[in-house]
Amino acid sequence: MSSKCCKTQMKGKVILMGMKRSVVAGLLGLFLCSVIWHASADMVTSWEKHVMPDGSLSFYHPEGWLVEENESGIMVHDEESLEQLWLVILPYEEVWTAQEHAEFFLALIQADTPEVQSAEWELDESGNIAVFDLYYGIEEKNAEGYGLVIKDVDFEQVLWFHYLAPSYLFSEDRGLSLLEGFVNSLSSGSGALPPPGSLEANMERINRNAEGFLFVLEFALGSPLTLAEETLIANELKDVFMGYSEEELAPYDEYPHFFQFIMSVQDQEELAEIQRSLADSVWEWVEESDQDDPVVSLIRESLLQADRVLVPGRTPLTEVAAAAYAEFLAFAEHLGSNGTADPKKVSKRTIEEIKGQLIEAWGGFSQKEKEQVLGLPAVWTTLRRAISHGNEYDREHAITLIKNAAPQRSPEVQTSSDGETYDPVKWLNYQTTLEIQKQTFNHYMWSVGYHQTIYGY
Repeated sequence: MSSKCCKTQMKGKVILMGMKRSVVAGLLGLFLCSVIWHASADMVTSWEKHVMPDGSLSFYHPEGWLVEENESGIMVHDEESLEQLWLVILPYEEVWTAQEHAEFFLALIQADTPEVQSAEWELDESGNIAVFDLYYGIEEKNAEGYGLVIKDVDFEQVLWFHYLAPSYLFSEDRGLSLLEGFVNSLSSGSGALPPPGSLEANMERINRNAEGFLFVLEFALGSPLTLAEETLIANELKDVFMGYSEEELAPYDEYPHFFQFIMSVQDQEELAEIQRSLADSVWEWVEESDQDDPVVSLIRESLLQADRVLVPGRTPLTEVAAAAYAEFLAFAEHLGSNGTADPKKVSKRTIEEIKGQLIEAWGGFSQKEKEQVLGLPAVWTTLRRAISHGNEYDREHAITLIKNAAPQRSPEVQTSSDGETYDPVKWLNYQTTLEIQKQTFNHYMWSVGYHQTIYGY
């Protein structure tokens, strides 16, 4: 479906791409579920996400199906089974119902292919949704399926969807499941969500819940994690959640919302009060829960136990501080080399090299320099969270701060993998870490959870 075609048929492709998912999902929820939409997306074993080349539209389709875009619309089909899903934008006529729009398009199809027929029409009360049986063949049905037309009055657009399959393998439940999953996943940009009830939707829910739960715990306990710790604990949490029943998993659905709420609060006193309340609740929950509960055990082992000391002394170097510092600098250098803004792409070898040099140099650091290093776990956690979950402005601010933290290399200096010896003192002098801390904590209000706690950050 070319941009030219879309703009000719409608007030534009932009209108379709700007359509909110709730427009489709809400209409279907009010009408189709109560009429015939009784299938479930788990009829399909696996779904696959597709984002249009220009990034303007995304949706989910059965895994392995091919996506084709042409002048007529978007077709998704299986080469083996010959099943197909279609999305077409129809010309908008204000006085027409959804059925009249559908009949107009059917007439155009039948002019070239009279074997395409419709039957069993059902409409909602407003006339803006039409569902009907669709089949190919006059005396004998060769293909069967369903058609769905939605007239969106707010955006002045009409969308045609259909599913067809060869008659010998057509299943009503499967057809409805495929069409429902396809339609309800449609989204502007790259934000398509997998069909409810599918394996992909369940995994996305588990990932979202684990990230939200972990963020709230870090914030409540003032215990910032390194990237390595965060990845390890998140994976363990996901493994636990995957074994949970719906009833056991449901309470964790609130944590992603709480995550976003904490990040949105701009008042430091309010945030501090939220943190105190959360900390009390977490401690009470941990103490009163079954100690054999896998989530409680994970929290005790990962967030509540004392940090391992790497270099003892009056101001010891801890594992968390050393790892956070090494990850921070390695990511800064990664960005400085035009690497992607994904902390997980940082070389583990580079991190270990930097940490090793830091351990060797620790005894020669001044007290002020040691305090700068010990403050980095809070800075690194805050900036990493801003990159992963902040808005565009917060994300760019974090990336800029991190980029500016890396020492400039002279042309003759090679990378660490070629044998460069790092100088930890030069990192501190160049980074002016205290200024980075100040900018971080002043910009991201919710970082109060990491640097004004009983842990002293």
